[in-house]
Amino acid sequence: MPAQPSDRTAWDAFVAARPEADVLQAWAWGAAMAPAGEPALRLLARDDDGEIRGLAQALVRPTSLGRAVLYVPHGPLWRRDAADAHAVLAGLVRGLREAAVAHRGIVVKVDPARDRVGLDDSGAVVTALEAAGLRPARHDLQARTTLIVDLAGDDGQIAGRWTPEARNLARRSAREGLVVEITRHPDAGALEEAGALLVATGTRRGFRTHDVPFLSRLAAELDVSAGWYLAIGRLDGRPLGVMVVARTGDRAAYLYGGSLRDDANRHANPGYGVMAAMMSALARDGVRWFDLWGVHDERDVEADASWQGFSAFKRRFGGREVRHPGTFDLVVSAAWYRLRDLRERLRDQR
Repeated sequence: MPAQPSDRTAWDAFVAARPEADVLQAWAWGAAMAPAGEPALRLLARDDDGEIRGLAQALVRPTSLGRAVLYVPHGPLWRRDAADAHAVLAGLVRGLREAAVAHRGIVVKVDPARDRVGLDDSGAVVTALEAAGLRPARHDLQARTTLIVDLAGDDGQIAGRWTPEARNLARRSAREGLVVEITRHPDAGALEEAGALLVATGTRRGFRTHDVPFLSRLAAELDVSAGWYLAIGRLDGRPLGVMVVARTGDRAAYLYGGSLRDDANRHANPGYGVMAAMMSALARDGVRWFDLWGVHDERDVEADASWQGFSAFKRRFGGREVRHPGTFDLVVSAAWYRLRDLRERLRDQR
């Protein structure tokens, strides 16, 4: 059944309770993406008592000739170990298919994450998706491999899990005078600084970044559930490093980060100072697991070599490697799907 605005609190409580869930299935993410041209469709599966058993937040992405692709980032979510797990997933898939038909959809793309806290359940997830009629997609839409950092203990215990290089550079950052401010609520000035740092980083590394209006919307939406963290590291008042993190339950995800690099601040190591401060703040607030949100993995044929630099940075902070099942397709219009698949195969051959 479609979710209503009055369901937001219960929706986010279900997301927070699921060990595989993150911000991409939180209500806030869909609300922030809608003004960017990707409106969210939200489906709930409830039992006879009204308890939520599963959910799916799909972004509607327009394509050519009035068609659309529905994308369920790191979803859908359902109680995977429950007796009704198969029925709940089947119901969500039916609902997604019906929603796609209503929006002239070609395909529904899903990429549920594996359990980030407990045992690897990727194989069971793949089996469940295939039993529900989905097939592996040609391309993944999210990074398959990530690192989950354990934030148990005090600052010294957390830093003890890093590499010696990371500890040394974080300490040096503090000695050089980098001051890190973490804001938990929307702040126009901090958001402008963050946007400028992210643009500078994206230009240097050659990747696309979100603009300040999107960051402002995301901050406002995550503020509803106390899920917004923005860290900015400054040296003598000059912003040098930034990190945007979203919290979901006892888990948090490193969404965006960036820094300035020039001779004037080459010893400040803002990335290390900001990371150290962020981990400390998250741990104080009761976050146990910190997802560094994707690293380069040579097992992926599409692995982008440009990820190697910041992946090496992330790996210096320890963490347990986690690999997600990948993207799966629910074909809605077979003819249009074949055309889309042909175009992708031709593009791959270039």
